[in-house]
Amino acid sequence: MLLVWQDRDRNEWASAIRRSLTAETATPTAPASGPDAFSLGDPSTTEGILAAAGFTDVSFTDVREPVYYGPDSATAFDNVLRLLKFQDLLANLDAATAEQARTRLRATLTAHDTGGGVCFDSRAWLITARRH
Repeated sequence: MLLVWQDRDRNEWASAIRRSLTAETATPTAPASGPDAFSLGDPSTTEGILAAAGFTDVSFTDVREPVYYGPDSATAFDNVLRLLKFQDLLANLDAATAEQARTRLRATLTAHDTGGGVCFDSRAWLITARRH
């Protein structure tokens, strides 16, 4: 069994946070293939990789669970900015633009505060296969 993220656009946690941090800059494009959190998100690509490694009977089950960033938006803000991928989006911005991005991020996190924590939709594949 293997659990992998589905495509980035199916994962609100990745797309909403990324949009809030890059709204005033050109959004960096993710690599078309290669090592990336979403690189196994396309079932046909992943099935091909597994088949080449000798796996058969590959199946994909859709998993949809929220990603929890913390009990409140302030904690979630700190948690998001601890993630290197999101830190990288702010790294090359001038001070004013970076502060605007942080303000948008705070608003996005506040909008996702459920009262029981800050949560975003997520989608993953639970992949099962047999090796011969």
